[in-house]
Amino acid sequence: MINGKWHAQGSAAQSDATLRSADGVSFFIDVQDGANYAGALDTLKISDRLGNVERKITLEDGSIFATSDNNAIDMLFNQHSSANGILHRIETNMGWVVTALAVTVLSTVAFFKWGLPWGSEKIAHALPHETNQLIASNTLKFLDKYIFDKSQLDAERQDRIREHFKTKIAPLSAGEDSEIVYKLHFRAWDDGSDGIPNAFALPSGDIILTDKFVELSKSQDEIDSVLLHEMGHVVRRHTLEMVIEGTFVTVIVMVVTGDSNGLADMGLGLGSLMLSSNYARDHESEADLYAFEHMLVAKINPISFSTIMNRMTEYMEELDSDSKTKTEEDKKAVKEDEKTILDYLSSHPPTEQRVEIARQYSECFKKGMTTCDIVLEE
Repeated sequence: MINGKWHAQGSAAQSDATLRSADGVSFFIDVQDGANYAGALDTLKISDRLGNVERKITLEDGSIFATSDNNAIDMLFNQHSSANGILHRIETNMGWVVTALAVTVLSTVAFFKWGLPWGSEKIAHALPHETNQLIASNTLKFLDKYIFDKSQLDAERQDRIREHFKTKIAPLSAGEDSEIVYKLHFRAWDDGSDGIPNAFALPSGDIILTDKFVELSKSQDEIDSVLLHEMGHVVRRHTLEMVIEGTFVTVIVMVVTGDSNGLADMGLGLGSLMLSSNYARDHESEADLYAFEHMLVAKINPISFSTIMNRMTEYMEELDSDSKTKTEEDKKAVKEDEKTILDYLSSHPPTEQRVEIARQYSECFKKGMTTCDIVLEE
């Protein structure tokens, strides 16, 4: 016999009651006020066992029998409670609790570190190229309105770079993705006194070069090396992968926190995303190899890429050093621009491994090779 309380359907009032079963198949509930209920045990709905929380048994007519005698409930309804019993044993065993917590944490880390990038890559390459065009359609307008100014480069120089890119560089991607149409855009990115050197590609194939980047480049090979690097990001759909990952993260945060305002953030991203150019390291490595391999075919020394990236880094370091002598007003004006470009360079620096890869490709270039098997030390 199990003691508890009985509640009529939709009523907060309760009466003392007892629940019993003589054969383990049927049940009887005797309520103190004289009401009686009987039926088959398998018609009852039993709440899950959570520690010592009161259990609720719902009858077919909607009335409820509640009791804290969980062990007796488990024994009576053993055919229904095996799963609940397992959960209860886990909940009341500290070792299992710690193990479950560790599994949850490791699973979450694994999802964000490997699962999400893998899934984003598969989705990005499964989507049609029109998706890239749709994403990028208004991005350049956004950048022109809020970030960039009209290029001050000589029109003849712009035309010369465009023509060279059209005839010598863009054709190198022939056969890789026939739907991509590359187009160069020149823009001035000023911070009040000094220009910001940058180059990045929209997922549609539009590539933006800033005036300061062109100014810092001492040869066409240096410009071409960066253009090929950005083409690598387009071909490998890295930007689309980033957008998909960001969308997943936003949705997950919304689900966990219940904050629907995150929907607004999903529409802000691509302009800022393009400016930060904060690709993952494996994205940068893929784009590097794409550039180096195509540079061999185009007979461009791969060391040119390391050279221009070094020069851009040194320029920004000098600019940062010079800003310390500026007035507070000037420093405030350039702070965000400097932070943005330094963040950009932080994912692009010619690290020892990248320099070594460029050097090995350069050796292959010097030998007239169009392919290169590189060897990296562990």
